[in-house]
Amino acid sequence: MVYLAEDETRRALALKVITPLADATVAASFNQEVQSTTTIAHENVLRIIDHGDFTLDDGHQGLFVVSEYCSGGDYRQRLQAHRTKPPDMLAITDDFRQILAGLCALHTRIVHRDLKPENVLIEGSIFKVADFGLARFVDAATRTHSFKGGGTPYYMAPEVWLMQRATPATDLYAVGVMLYEAFTGERPFTAADLNTLRDLHLYTPAPRAKARNPNVSDIIDGIIKKLLSKEPRGRYQSADEVLAALSSVTTSPTGSPLEDLARRMRRQHDQAEAKQLEEQRTANAAREIQARNQYMEKELLALADEVVDEINAHLVETKIEKSPQSNRRAYSFGNRVLLIRFFPEGELYRNPIVPGRLQVLRNHHVVHAGVIEIQEGAQDREGWNVILIRSEDSVYGKWQLVETRLSALSRRSTPYEPVATEANLLADNLACHLGSVMHVFNLVNKDFERADLVKIFGILIP
Repeated sequence: MVYLAEDETRRALALKVITPLADATVAASFNQEVQSTTTIAHENVLRIIDHGDFTLDDGHQGLFVVSEYCSGGDYRQRLQAHRTKPPDMLAITDDFRQILAGLCALHTRIVHRDLKPENVLIEGSIFKVADFGLARFVDAATRTHSFKGGGTPYYMAPEVWLMQRATPATDLYAVGVMLYEAFTGERPFTAADLNTLRDLHLYTPAPRAKARNPNVSDIIDGIIKKLLSKEPRGRYQSADEVLAALSSVTTSPTGSPLEDLARRMRRQHDQAEAKQLEEQRTANAAREIQARNQYMEKELLALADEVVDEINAHLVETKIEKSPQSNRRAYSFGNRVLLIRFFPEGELYRNPIVPGRLQVLRNHHVVHAGVIEIQEGAQDREGWNVILIRSEDSVYGKWQLVETRLSALSRRSTPYEPVATEANLLADNLACHLGSVMHVFNLVNKDFERADLVKIFGILIP
């Protein structure tokens, strides 16, 4: 909550209050961090007058910050004014010289983490950077998930989305978003949901400001593009560097014979960036899928361990022997062994018997698979497959148990239920089953449950 307050001299002040605290230990770090900024004396940094923590009558604790009050509103109002009439290029660069000057002073002590137009306040003709460092304490104190701890999503740098350490370059990314917004009237990235917005910030090249507003100079266009680099090291490393770049805006030559060469170089830069980001998107998506699949493998193995432990808890003179490995299990009793293993990552979609059938698996959201089989004296006795189904609205998905049975078309017989121990064979069988294609194998699939494991262990025991 923010209150308009007065001191004993009737001077207007802003009082910010965070309450109640979900975690009382936040107060110490809050006071330490705010204290480090109280001695910053710069006209473009909002002055902190007092701060601390307090206890309410009901016993709840809170935090407060008292700062100077700015009567001119915030920079969001200035941006909205730019949308109603063509923006004054020089006026905008002058605005950002003040914002960057404030960041220069602020970065000697702290990274803002939540720079946005609402956190640039106006008093007369002076812009003041405000609310530095407060955002993460709002989240920490109230245990919310508002993204305030890392910033406001539209202005959050890629490294913040990835929960990496914030640096001055993180704030400069936000400056790039604000500059883009000032010169074009819109943000570089917008989306209806956070996941899409995250992907845009991580993997989509920032659009050129000049493409949306042809009046933007090449220098300004290049400055914004550099500020919006996905990699922190690809941006300017300090607000001073951006200030130096802005100082060349009014003196940049026009009509130079080298402009065509510069335009071609920018085009090549953008094409290379787009290719690199797409490769990075693909690699990161593969790693994320693998991590989720491995999590589900561990869940299934943990369930099997749990069933075995409960069976063994009833036994003294004999036990089911367990041979755990990171991604497989072997459970032994007498001369029988129950094996649980998973196909290598992506193996289900490699070397298909009939390539066109893989699309059936994709349409049914089959992402991973494995094998459960019982052997007796090193000979197969019984077998099942497990498949992992993960639809678009699911994070981890769910396991299904698949029984493969020979149909009359095969004119063969087997003393036990067969199991596809090779990924390409399972992919072919499964695609035929899910696609309702006549095949020599009949498949039965159902959601995998604890009772299925109990039944399977019942077959392990003669």
